[in-house]
Amino acid sequence: MTSRPVLSIGTNRHIIQEKEIEQCLCKGRSYYFMKTSNLDNLTLVKLFETINRKYSDRTALQVEAKSGKFEKYSFKTLGKRSVDVFSTLASLGIEKGDRVAILSESRPEWAIAFFGIIACAAIVVPLDVKLSEKEIQYILNNSQAKCLFVSGNYFNKIKELRTVLPYIKNVILMDDIKHKDEILFKDLKKQKEEEKKRPTHSDDTVVLVYTSGTTGVAKGVELTYENLFHQVRAFSEIIHYSDKDRLLSILPLNHMLEITGGLIAPLYAGASITYCSSYKPSNMLKLIKDRRITGMVSVPLVLKMIHDGIMAKTGKLTKARKIYFNNALKLSRMIPGRNTKLKKILFRAVHEAFGVDFKGFVCGGAPLDIEVEKDFVAMGFKILQGYGLTETAPVTAVNTFTHHKFGSVGKPLPGVEVKIDKNEKDALSGEILTRGPHVMKGYYQNPEATGETIKDGWLHTGDIGYFDKDGFLYISGRIKNMIVLGAGKKVFPEELEQVIGKSDYIKEICVVGRVVESGPRKGNEEVHAVIVPDIDMFASKNMVSDEAIKDKISREIKRLERELASYKRIKHFIISKIDLPKTVTFKIQRQKVEEIFD
Repeated sequence: MTSRPVLSIGTNRHIIQEKEIEQCLCKGRSYYFMKTSNLDNLTLVKLFETINRKYSDRTALQVEAKSGKFEKYSFKTLGKRSVDVFSTLASLGIEKGDRVAILSESRPEWAIAFFGIIACAAIVVPLDVKLSEKEIQYILNNSQAKCLFVSGNYFNKIKELRTVLPYIKNVILMDDIKHKDEILFKDLKKQKEEEKKRPTHSDDTVVLVYTSGTTGVAKGVELTYENLFHQVRAFSEIIHYSDKDRLLSILPLNHMLEITGGLIAPLYAGASITYCSSYKPSNMLKLIKDRRITGMVSVPLVLKMIHDGIMAKTGKLTKARKIYFNNALKLSRMIPGRNTKLKKILFRAVHEAFGVDFKGFVCGGAPLDIEVEKDFVAMGFKILQGYGLTETAPVTAVNTFTHHKFGSVGKPLPGVEVKIDKNEKDALSGEILTRGPHVMKGYYQNPEATGETIKDGWLHTGDIGYFDKDGFLYISGRIKNMIVLGAGKKVFPEELEQVIGKSDYIKEICVVGRVVESGPRKGNEEVHAVIVPDIDMFASKNMVSDEAIKDKISREIKRLERELASYKRIKHFIISKIDLPKTVTFKIQRQKVEEIFD
């Protein structure tokens, strides 16, 4: 621990003593410090030195090893190993502002590398493990990353690329794989001559996250210390993580929601994090129960998988128990407010499957099915749905425990401005614009793209939405996904997907616009869909032929389309027997789905 007595938080406004931070933490007010302090010049290094000293031997990170035992890292070990990383990087010539990449599944070593890179005042470049070799090559060369941390699962990709990565000077292997040219993570040690701590400023870039590139070449989003601390402060105020919390981490750590809400914010409060390597609901539920997990950051598709698993089990209950479950669900939906005591009693068996400590989910990244949300809340779980982009670090708005509406993404975070840019005066919805301390610095070495996205200080999100009379934000869909029909009517695929996706016979659906190539409507767009049937459901009904499946899907579409205006109805659909292509955070890749038609 440094002997310097102060932790600088403001250039001329605030100087917060480290002892004062510890007093806030010890009083159980882990959010107070960030709530009241100016964040200029705050360094993650000094903050976590204080936190690591406070929580010391308590478990910070853990993961299940192949042996079945859990590898645990205390706060003290997290701090020590991060210093080892920092010291090694400095000895390898990594300077302030240099880019250092991480290509790995979520695991404790990822977090250690992250904090070690930041301690070095370098910039973290988190890579999506689902990227192709060509995409990895582009990002590493575009960012000019000098060093790369890589797990054994993805090392072969890097071996193949080494000759076309001129900027990479060192590769650090997270697993004990013998290779003469690389450095092993386990061998990283603090150097004899201690490296001096490197100062950073609130405007300095700390993370460089590349967009998926589904609409073109991937762009590097520059996020600053101010961006990150604004997010951590908001999570601390809204969710109130504490040192009694135990989080399950399922999202990849190249996802900003997991970095801020699932890593930095929980550790800041003294909570522990368990990494999960499987997306199977049964595996997640086992970890949640066995590790006494209290909550998790998730995406809608994971919640839907868990929800569908619960509903599938109710279908196997005795007739009497099935009637009880369905009536309890109807009754619980009518219980006003979000008081969970009675609901937990009604659904004791469900809560026993999760374990008595589990409270609920923070959800973002895509629209959440309102029926899934209502069912979870009716069963006594809390769900905080929010909205944001990588470019907003990422959260812009979120529901809270006290202010919540089904179907909405909540109200803007404190300090965040959001407005609706309407094309017509009387229009209800329009493009969502936002500005504030959450907005990115810009796209890395791409001033043209930055200028197209941030105009007069306002970030143009590309999403369509509206506010209700109480100030809650609702998302209609993405501008780029919008289907414009021949008569000028606009259709948002997301709305249709939510309505048609209610069918028990439909596992996945993606709605796209297709241009008519011949006939009187040539050149106009029509509503089409790709549908993945739930094969297990069809099998249970003894409907296995392609003809029977297509006929039933057609009837399900017609039944559910009654909720929609006639012009929004699907003109044509095709059946896919394989799951639709998705990003690492389970967003359906529409561009690739359109290729299925082609």
